Amino acid sequence: MTAPYQAHVPVPEPPWGPLLAAYIILVGLPSGLTLVTWSLARRRSHDSARIDRYGAWGALATLLVVSVLLVVDLGRPERFHLMITRFDNLGSPIAVGAKLIAIKMFLLAVLVYGLEQRRRSAGAAVVTSGRTASLLSGALLLTSFALAVYPASLLSRSWASPLAGTSGSALIFVVTALLMGTAAVLLVVSLLDVGEGDHTPTLHICRRAVLVLLGALGVTLSFEMLSLGGRPPDRLLLAAMLTGSLAPVFWGLVVVVGIALPATALLLFPAHRVIVIAGAVATLTGAAATRYLLFAVGQ
Repeated sequence: MTAPYQAHVPVPEPPWGPLLAAYIILVGLPSGLTLVTWSLARRRSHDSARIDRYGAWGALATLLVVSVLLVVDLGRPERFHLMITRFDNLGSPIAVGAKLIAIKMFLLAVLVYGLEQRRRSAGAAVVTSGRTASLLSGALLLTSFALAVYPASLLSRSWASPLAGTSGSALIFVVTALLMGTAAVLLVVSLLDVGEGDHTPTLHICRRAVLVLLGALGVTLSFEMLSLGGRPPDRLLLAAMLTGSLAPVFWGLVVVVGIALPATALLLFPAHRVIVIAGAVATLTGAAATRYLLFAVGQ
């Protein structure tokens, strides 16, 4: 950033490093995966069971990585359990996030157990009742949405990430989480044989959802930039993103790679498997870069 902005920060070095940046980026993936796979599974198509299974395992694995990053970044792992077991620290966004992650990991473990039991029994037995399954799904959806919004609350509490404290940051975090989840499902369905028979309908729904979410991200970013054109500190943030050291990330990874390329690829070549896969990867890259900007602009 420029000197006028840095004059207002209390210490010369940002308090957060690359591990927390990776945490902010990755925590969006399990949130998006759960929300997207739940929506797809409600279609009750032939590949719904596998989509549920892949989504649950993928979200659980990603949360394990996120948990490791959080423990390592905070230090003193022998005392990390206090972040989860104590409830006098609810004023700390980090503590709330750790509890949300722990709750979602537990719920995912229960879901994975039920899905694997059902898979082994080939549908002959249902592990959980309909009411229990509905409660489990509802709890997973709530914790997933909370984790999608959570980085905005965490970063806005620090001077080091002022862009995360702006009016549109929470919406951007939610949209990028959904983009990451939808693009991941599109990538898996394109790479693997998801169920027997034709899974073209699932691919079509995922492609259409990615296109809608790319448009939503473009609109949200546009209004976010308009909102930064007022106060002088906000204009400095906008300049850092558009013309400063992070401009290549914004114009290159977010606008070109993350929005323009996948939108063009999925619109013009919807049936070309390799191009669809490349579009999904580009979408993941752009969503991750967008979340990184919310973390990094202003540092």
